[in-house]
Amino acid sequence: MPDTALVAARRAADVRNDRLVLLRGAAIVSAGYGVGASLQAVYVYSRVLPSLGAVPIWWRLAANAVAVVALVGTLWALRVYRYRTAWPMIGGAAAAALVSAVLRWCAQVAFGIAAAGDTDTRDAELLGGFIVAGISVAIALWSLYSRRVARGAIRSSERRAVHVESTLHMLEQEEIRVRREVAEGLHGTLQNKLVVVVARLDEVLDQPLDLREQDVATLRWMRAELDDVRELDVRQMSRLLYPERLELGLVPAVRALLGRLPSTIATRLVVTDDVRELDDPASNRITVGTRLLAVRVVEEGITNALKHGPATTVAVTVGVEDGRLVVGVENDVPLELGAGPRDDSGIARLRERVALADGTLELGPGDPADVRLELRVPLPAMETAR
Repeated sequence: MPDTALVAARRAADVRNDRLVLLRGAAIVSAGYGVGASLQAVYVYSRVLPSLGAVPIWWRLAANAVAVVALVGTLWALRVYRYRTAWPMIGGAAAAALVSAVLRWCAQVAFGIAAAGDTDTRDAELLGGFIVAGISVAIALWSLYSRRVARGAIRSSERRAVHVESTLHMLEQEEIRVRREVAEGLHGTLQNKLVVVVARLDEVLDQPLDLREQDVATLRWMRAELDDVRELDVRQMSRLLYPERLELGLVPAVRALLGRLPSTIATRLVVTDDVRELDDPASNRITVGTRLLAVRVVEEGITNALKHGPATTVAVTVGVEDGRLVVGVENDVPLELGAGPRDDSGIARLRERVALADGTLELGPGDPADVRLELRVPLPAMETAR
């Protein structure tokens, strides 16, 4: 639905709600006044003026019902619920109260409750009916005003929330772009330059130069160090910035991460059918930002297993529960060896990042005695649609 249609639909719904609040409020309050006045009149007249008390209470209730219907009908006809400023609302309320009082008096005369020629009674009933109807409308208008204020505050909060969410999404996309560019630069330009430097050193070392043995050893050390930087530091930094196969999906990226572990550590990856259906890079149903966050959690779980180990098994589970992506990383290192993260630990920092995505990250015992690091992060509604 276009934005203009959404705005029009929301405005129409607001008008309907305002109409319901005003008319229902006025009807309830004025009906309450009417029933109370009828009962009081029957009681007083039966004690003071028995002749007047002989009028059945049903006729008095009927006259007051006419006043309620007239009040609600006039408010509806004048569209008082559409007004946004005070004076038009006051004017409409006064007109509705006057119509209600006049028709109530006419109904009292018609039902034999009052005599048409009794001017004192007429004036008292008209004034009383006008005051009661006015109070009823005033209460209803105050309810309408309060509802509008609350609705405006809610809409303002919604707009701020959307703005914050949009800003966070833009920052996330910018971070991903920068990570990808830096990773590509490290993996491409810097690594290629290091390859060229190592190749040039090999050429120098292969030539019969008049160099001291100490100088040759230094050059060979420099060549080995550069090769280690290229193979280990540059590639590792590139993977940290932007994991391998992340563009292909979450599952391929996690599988590549587990594939780099030493062969002495048994690995297991369990993925539910829901995740396999959602983890399609073509449809982008699990965003790159969510994939990156999940891979970071898996990396942290593996790092803890290696740091506090030795671990012999690492198991990763990926599933969807209640519209949230659930990623669990378990290892068989006793919890007391790598128990709760310090405030400056990687898990604590990662937990802050997860909180920005409205997710949770918990470290605790697994099943039966393993350590489990579990991520729960919400997925948009469209991502969990089957």
